[in-house]
Amino acid sequence: MTADDLLDFDSTPLRRHLLLAIGIAAFAAVLAAGWGALEFGSREPVARIQVEGRFTRLKLADVDAAVRPLVDRRFGELDLGAVRAAVEALPWTSRASVERVWPATVRVRAWERVPFARWGDDALLDTEARAFTPPAAEIPEGLPQLAGTAGHEALVADMFRALSARLIQSSFPLQGLTQDARGEWNAHTANGVELRFGREDPQDKLEVLLGPAEHALKDRMADVQYIDLRYTNGFSVGWRTSPKPESKSEPREGH
Repeated sequence: MTADDLLDFDSTPLRRHLLLAIGIAAFAAVLAAGWGALEFGSREPVARIQVEGRFTRLKLADVDAAVRPLVDRRFGELDLGAVRAAVEALPWTSRASVERVWPATVRVRAWERVPFARWGDDALLDTEARAFTPPAAEIPEGLPQLAGTAGHEALVADMFRALSARLIQSSFPLQGLTQDARGEWNAHTANGVELRFGREDPQDKLEVLLGPAEHALKDRMADVQYIDLRYTNGFSVGWRTSPKPESKSEPREGH
């Protein structure tokens, strides 16, 4: 082996080590530059608020008003959780997400609630049975009217859906349902008839309602004020006006 051969043999790993060292140094320089840029950018104020979503009732101006006081600070000091909470506190917001977009943009995504029914006097339920209270002028017309005690929103909404599906093609299409603090269920139909179900599961009363009650009353529905189904196997009727003596209705046990 000659001296030249020995020199070439020794220089090959040397070159590799040298290239590796250069690569590491370059990577470190890029990393340092990037970190410096991020550090500098985090000290800059927020330059832009970007709001994304498909809105019908949620207003961009309301989102901006909720967010802007919380982003009036350095980009790196943003409390993203607080911004999200502020957007989700808007009545028509179902949920929201917030993220930083470098160099100085805050991106807000919001999902709007879909109204399902009125709840009590002033509130609404969304399609997930969550109560919220928008301004009165923003409450849509024609929604079902539901009511119940706090914490029973999902129970009442699910019962309304179940009853409505069974009654939609009958003489008793539902427009509202209430469960009071004693557990009493009362419904009212689109034509103004009150249905008194009592404390039992209203679905257990549908056989009587859709059977003997509908058969007996379908031609006089405009005269019916309420149908009381709180009997073991029957019903009674309350009339809007007093019927003639020969047509007076009594509780109909066994119908």
